[in-house]
This record gives sequence, C-alpha cells and structure tokens, in this order.
Amino acid sequence: MVLKAKIGLLFHGPEVVDEGEAEHALDAVRKAGFEFEAALGGITGKTAIIDAGLQHVIDISRDKKPSEVALEFIESGIKFIILVNHAKSIDSALALGEGILRNLLKMTSSDSSDFSFVQAEYCCSVHGGSGVRDGVRDGGGVFIIWRLRDAHKYERLKACFGFDEMEAPSVINRCERDADGFLRREICGVLPGEKILVNGTVIGNVSEDNKSGKITLVVKDGRIVDVEGGMLISHNLLKLPFVDIETAIVKTGQHIRRTKPRRVGVESIKLADDRKKACIFHTVEKLFPRISKGDVAIVITVGDDTTSIAGDILKRFEDIRLIGITDGDADGLIEGINTGSIEEYGNFLPRNSIVIRLKPERDDVIAEHIKSEIFKDGDEIPIDDVDAAFEKIKRRIFCVASDDIVGVISSESPGEADKIRMHDEV
Repeated sequence: MVLKAKIGLLFHGPEVVDEGEAEHALDAVRKAGFEFEAALGGITGKTAIIDAGLQHVIDISRDKKPSEVALEFIESGIKFIILVNHAKSIDSALALGEGILRNLLKMTSSDSSDFSFVQAEYCCSVHGGSGVRDGVRDGGGVFIIWRLRDAHKYERLKACFGFDEMEAPSVINRCERDADGFLRREICGVLPGEKILVNGTVIGNVSEDNKSGKITLVVKDGRIVDVEGGMLISHNLLKLPFVDIETAIVKTGQHIRRTKPRRVGVESIKLADDRKKACIFHTVEKLFPRISKGDVAIVITVGDDTTSIAGDILKRFEDIRLIGITDGDADGLIEGINTGSIEEYGNFLPRNSIVIRLKPERDDVIAEHIKSEIFKDGDEIPIDDVDAAFEKIKRRIFCVASDDIVGVISSESPGEADKIRMHDEV
C-alpha cells in the first residue's frame, strides 16, 4: 500500500550517490510505502547523480542551498524530511545536519514549524564501521533525530532503512559577535590540511597541526580577516565579495568529490535551433540551471578551478563546447588537477573544446575585456551556427589576450587532448 503523505528526500553531496547509498535510501522509502519527492541541495552532487543515472528521480535543477530545498518541501506540504548524506566523519555529519536545520528554522514561520527533520547518515553506524563492505551497502548507517513530530512515519522508515539511531545534539548558534565587533563563526568536523571554502571560494587551509576538529572564521565588516586553527590565502580573499558569514556556505575538504563514480554518463542535449547561446561563467554555481534550459551551446569559463570543474561537468553532455580561460592558480578542488599545468586540463575537456593558459594573474583582467568586447557587458550572446560561432569567439579571444597567452590545449573527443602550437592559432 502506498501512503499518500509524501516524504521529502534531501540529498547532499556526491559521496552518498557514488557509494550506491542513494538507491538504498530510495528503495527504503518505497518499501516503507511512502510517496516521495527527491531533490539535491547544493551543487556538488549533480554530476554524481547524472553518472548514476538518477537525474530523472532526484531533481538536480534547483540551484539552492540544502536548507532552501527543505523549505520548499515544507511550503509544498511535505512535513517529513530526510537528509540523505555520507559525511567524512560523524562530527562532520553532525555539523552538516545542525547547520541545515539552524538555517531552516530561521526561515520557517510558526505556521510551518510542525515538521520532522531526520538525517540518514551513511558515514558510520553507532556501533562503528562504515556500513560498506567490499563496496556494497550492508545496511549500516545511523538515523540522527534532529526534530521528530511524526513518530509513526519514523518507525516505518526506520524499520525499512535498518539503521541504528541517535539523538542529535542541541542546535546552537555558532556565530557570535565579540566585544571588539568581530563576528566569529565556528566550523566543526574539519581535518588537518583541508582546504577551507566559503561560498565556493578557497580562502585558506586548516593547519596541519590542528587536532581539535574545529576552526573559527573571524569577520569584520563583511571581510574575513583571520581563521583560528588555519591559514588564510590572501590573494584568494580578493576574489570573495563581502560575505554574510552567518548564512555563507562553509566547507572543508581536499576535493569537491571524495569518491569515484562507477560510470560516467553522457547525455545528449537537444539544442533549440532558434535560440542557441554562448555564455560566460566565473563560477560553476549557475552552470546547471543554464544548461538544463537546452539553449547553451558554447560555455566560456574564467578561472582554473571553474574551468576544470565545468569541463568535468560538460563532459557528460555531448553537444556543449568549452573555452576555458586559466592562468595557473588552481586550488586543486577536483582530483586530477595537481600542479595546475595546462596538460592536466586535457582530462577535463569536452569534445571540440579548448583551454587557454594566460600569464599569472591575468585571467580576471582578460575576462573583463572578453565580457566587454564580445558579450557587450552581459553574460550571454545569441549564436546561429555553433561551429562558426565557436571559431569566431575563439579567435576574438586570441586577439584580446594575444600578449598574455602562454599555451593552448584542445580536444577532438572527450579525454583525448592535443597540444596546439600557438603560432597556428593566434
């Protein structure tokens, strides 16, 4: 019997998908007899969902934070939400669940506050172990009970998940203003040496000798001025606009995807003949919503990490080409970019795409000229013939950046990159 009351499944991150645990969660809810709505919160799990072939089950079109997706569930009448996640540790899992619920409670009114929020955490069980044996889910995991208003639904779900359970700690405010007017936000569940990201920008690293599992970001007038338990990267902070540290998305890790896909899916995007466009991106946050419209044929990216991550995404779509503008300052957010050499980008190139390497600290400068001269200070331009438009845009970029270009790499097909001599292209 299928019960009419829906469950909201809020998926987070690529790991729970890559490990096959997303299917376990979906099957458990079906077995419990509930209808459900499933959606991804954040952007880092989108490629994993495509690789697993789950994009028609788990909605990846929402360009929203996990708490914002949960709020949409509540506003649509779904009052039982399960956060499905695979954290690097139980401390990290608790930090994630607490942060999402804290933001959600700030956004909900008293009329919509009667909801349940439970975390299905696959990183471990109460009794230890990962819950994964030889790459196969063995049913291990834990339900973290953050907020329970419907015990009947919970018992049905718990029986079908086969999980241990634990009471969540109290949700506390981890952002406070000190006597000197500095805002201080504590981040838990960190590991030594990890990169620190604020709203997608790497702003520093956790100290190698930090054994506390915590760092504290210190902010003055919307600018990050210190990180206790870590080290700031000064030139990266210049890329970060004024930040509301209380609501900012803060993450730590070595790569945006810790696990490997079991396969890499390739989708054919059918472009509308009368509305093809070329678009320029400085970050990848807006990439999926744009390409999901089916009108983007050429993507121009600015920045080393943006280019490598966008290339890794676009390899999964057959009909979109990439022109990447880089200057060698990659933070290595994606596995495979280690030294930042242009040759490494060959593994992230979609078919018939190129990456242009500029002199140090010139990508943002040249991008401004590209946006002004080619995009007329906008983010997109209409195109007719894709092949002709790609060649025209590429050569115009070569002209704009000619004095700063130090290398170019191109591809004829995914994963097969060929170096191009500059004098053949400029």
